[in-house]
Amino acid sequence: MTELSKKIKQYRKEKNLTQKQLAEKMFVSRKLISNWENGRNFPDFRAMIRLSEIFEIKIDDLLKNDNKVIEHFDDQGKQTKKDGNILWVCYNLNFLFLILSYIHMFRPFGFHASIIPLSLIINILVFFSHYSNWDSFKKNRKLVLSIISFTILLLINVFSMVLNFNFQKSLNPNNVIGTFGAAAGEFTLILLITFSMTLAIFFRPAKEKGQHKNK
Repeated sequence: MTELSKKIKQYRKEKNLTQKQLAEKMFVSRKLISNWENGRNFPDFRAMIRLSEIFEIKIDDLLKNDNKVIEHFDDQGKQTKKDGNILWVCYNLNFLFLILSYIHMFRPFGFHASIIPLSLIINILVFFSHYSNWDSFKKNRKLVLSIISFTILLLINVFSMVLNFNFQKSLNPNNVIGTFGAAAGEFTLILLITFSMTLAIFFRPAKEKGQHKNK
């Protein structure tokens, strides 16, 4: 058991909170609170901030005299910074691939490059593999807005696809399989573009407000 786990238990009891009550305030499970208090794992830095607010103490009061936990947060801070850099690179590349995907779809001057949709989907996958700010979508308003926006953008993109002259040319009533393949490929591209637009609107990486510094 670490000093941090003892302090979490101590401050919780001083506030006359059960593990379940603290879990509700933290928006986590009671089992996770139990794991923290038994030293099985550590809260992340955002959870530490929330704990300090609930207990009405400074974060330093929780971390004091616990080198193991401080080292853990140092390592976590480095990883968070690395993930943040990757997120920003992917977020900015998303705009480039989004523009190129529209060019790929409408094919001005015959421009066509199959690697563009592939690059877009790889970029989206890398972005979400490092994205961690899912807590922001616990607010129903943002979640509902993102779903509504995705649906509207998808309908607009589908309408654009139907009006696309190059897509219309690819449809051949005498070749059902070829027509189905062209439509499926174009709709897949539309889905990727819509995901890309939704990412650009609702998943802008958050800037770190500060890092914990050891004295």
